[in-house]
Amino acid sequence: MLLKTLINTNELVKLLGQSNVVVLDCRFYLTDLSKGRSEYDKGHIPGAIFVDVHCELSGIESELTGRHPLPAEADFSKQLQRWGIDSSSKVVVYDDMGGAIAARAWWMLSQQNIDVQVLNGGYPDWLKEGGAVSLTPEKAKTSTVQIEVSFPWGITEQAIVENFETNQLQLVDARAVDRFNGENETIDPVAGHIPGAINRPFNDNLDSEGRFKPAEQLHVEWQDWLSGDGDDYVYYCGSGITACHNVLALNYAGIEAKQVYVGSWSQWAKRMLRVSAEQ
Repeated sequence: MLLKTLINTNELVKLLGQSNVVVLDCRFYLTDLSKGRSEYDKGHIPGAIFVDVHCELSGIESELTGRHPLPAEADFSKQLQRWGIDSSSKVVVYDDMGGAIAARAWWMLSQQNIDVQVLNGGYPDWLKEGGAVSLTPEKAKTSTVQIEVSFPWGITEQAIVENFETNQLQLVDARAVDRFNGENETIDPVAGHIPGAINRPFNDNLDSEGRFKPAEQLHVEWQDWLSGDGDDYVYYCGSGITACHNVLALNYAGIEAKQVYVGSWSQWAKRMLRVSAEQ
């Protein structure tokens, strides 16, 4: 079953103000964890709630996890309540990076059967189209309904290890070509990629304006990469964020995709160091 994916600025304008609509501002910058909030304070879509990707869409990093592990299911259930999200909510998420960050929220919420879409073009497109801007921080209306959270589409490190024996899964890496090739690694302690992975940078899903390419074009481009069923593929990146962008693009293109190795390269690099130290 294909997932709901994108919404444009004009469609969002018509939704704003409806009681069941929740808008989440997911702007995030890996090298400056406070910048997302400061950009939100400078201006955001009216009614949008700021989401701290590092704290609210992720758990606490440990020696055994990637940089952005999934939060505990009970914790995320409470977080949904704090945002005012329940099973009747219509959620729109956005960022200013072509959906690269908002896609993580979309992927997490989609697994809870929540009606969620990513704003195509994000905040830059909202401004280009003359959308209203609010400078007032928004306070969410807490929901009294608690959603039972699960993350069935999250693939574990152990599953990736076992795949070297079964060879049932094809890994698709969403990082830039130079990082995939181990030529420019400034974030994680080891350069390279998981053996057997193929590389489809998430930026290839976007046009020069930061919007998604037409669905028909994406379908053709992705068909050049894929040969099996949707469950045969697992998407990863540096820390489980931009991999979700490829999942989003595929569903938009009419190709089923769901599975993300959340630990991604940041967890795999730690594993390589541990294995090397044990030898």
